[in-house]
Order: sequence, then structure tokens, then C-alpha cells
Amino acid sequence: MDDKTAVITGAASGIGLALAKKLSGQGHRLVLADVDLGRLKDIKGAVDSKSILVDCDVSKESDCEELARVTRENFGAPQLLFNNAGVISRFASTWEQPSAEWERVLSVNVKGVANVLRVFVPSMLSQQASSHIINTASEAALTSRGFVGTYHASKHAVLAISEALAQELSYLKAKVRVSVLCPGGVNTGVLDGLSDEVERTGDASGKASQALERAYRKSLPKAMSPDDVADRVLQGVVNGDFYIFSHPEVALLPELRASAVKENEYPSLPAGLQQQMVEHGDDANGPTRSS
Repeated sequence: MDDKTAVITGAASGIGLALAKKLSGQGHRLVLADVDLGRLKDIKGAVDSKSILVDCDVSKESDCEELARVTRENFGAPQLLFNNAGVISRFASTWEQPSAEWERVLSVNVKGVANVLRVFVPSMLSQQASSHIINTASEAALTSRGFVGTYHASKHAVLAISEALAQELSYLKAKVRVSVLCPGGVNTGVLDGLSDEVERTGDASGKASQALERAYRKSLPKAMSPDDVADRVLQGVVNGDFYIFSHPEVALLPELRASAVKENEYPSLPAGLQQQMVEHGDDANGPTRSS
């Protein structure tokens, strides 16, 4: 990639930080945004000294407008926009998930994506240079999973937004390309903020939620590194891919869903995941399993 201006949200950790380091090493001009400004300042030594750090909560339109203003006044319109900020929901059944949690997750993962697009797409359309938008979704955009449905719902929305955006820009023959990143498990601190966040229920639903969270926490350290995901993202941008899969197996999920739709299969948790939940349950038998 040629020398470009890149904006990265959620840049203080995980995939965002890995992208920032790699793009900085390639000599790109960086505007790095995160809701945790203290953590963002801690990475200053890992990126070029000319990189600009912006305190930005993407769920707030005013913060996104300020991010766009800072970018415009320092570097003009970006050629790379990594719409990467996101949060995971607490683990809970659909009926036990508090409305405040729905609001938190959808505000960041869905409204945040829309806010960033709203403030940057016009300037990207008006520039002469070609540009690229990369929205971070998840494998959760391509499948559904009980006890973490709030997160999956938000990532389904990110995929829909990305597909619609790509169609709109293509129809307008704009020089702005779109990609959507759908990674599998990535070894990040995404679950760190969930510790003791809410009181757990002691019924079967609460125990199942806890078991699934334990299974996630145990598997996460063995997951793909953010650096490896970032490499695949940047290669996907070079290739002009719409779907960017860091984990090849994720690309098979739509086929599995299509088959389930065709056969009108009733949804159930994957058997392997159910076994993990049994192993991480509160009692020897684990959560009750449906037949």
C-alpha cells in the first residue's frame, strides 16, 4: 500500500493496536481513536511520533464529529478507515439480558459504526484518491449463539450495514471500497470488562451463561494473535476483498446456515460447545441439555 492516512477506532488494544503498529511501520499517517485515552497514550511509543491520538467514544456522534475534524485539519480525508471499535455483551439468556446492556452493546457496535461512517464517508467520496473502509464484524455476524445473543445480533447488523454500504458505493461508482472483517477467536482482552459486572442468577439459565463464559475465557488465550489477524486484514485490503476471513473455517458458516434453512432445522447449540459448557458447569453434570 502507498503512503496513506489511516483512521483506526478501538486502537488502544487488540486488533486495532496491531493494525496501528503495522501501518505505522509502513509509514502511514495515523489517527488513532479509543474511548480509553489513558491506554491509548500508553501505546504512543509503539507507533510513529506523528500519530495523532483522539479520545473518542464512537457511540457519541459529537465525539465522532471531533475525530473527523481532527483528521481533516491535520491530514485531510483518510484513505483507510478501520471501523474497529466494539464491545462484547455479558453472557446471559435473551430474556435475562438487561435493557441497559442491549443499549450499551448496540450503541457501540451498531450506532458507533454508523456514526463513524456518517462523519467520514462524505470526505472520502470527495477526494481524488481511492479509499477503503474496513468494518470489524465477527464470526458472530454469520451464526447465532445462545447466551451471547446480544453480541451476535450487533455483529449481524455490522455485516448488513457493510453489505448495504458496499452496494451504495458501487452503484455510485465511487472510488471507495468496503471490506468486512469476520474473525474467529482472537486473543484479546475483550472479556476483561465483564468481570463481576452483574449479579448472576442461580437458575439453569444463569449457570449455562456462566459455563459458556468460562469456556470462552479458557479458549481465548489459545486463539489467534491480533498481529496475525492484522496481517490478514491488510492483505485483504490489498486484494480488494469484501469478506476478510482470518480464520478459514468461518467462511463455511454461511453454508451451514443455508443448509439449516433449506432443511428447516430447529436451532441448537453445537454439540462440541455444549460439551465444553458441561465441563465448565457449576456441578458435575453441568447445565441441563435439551434432547
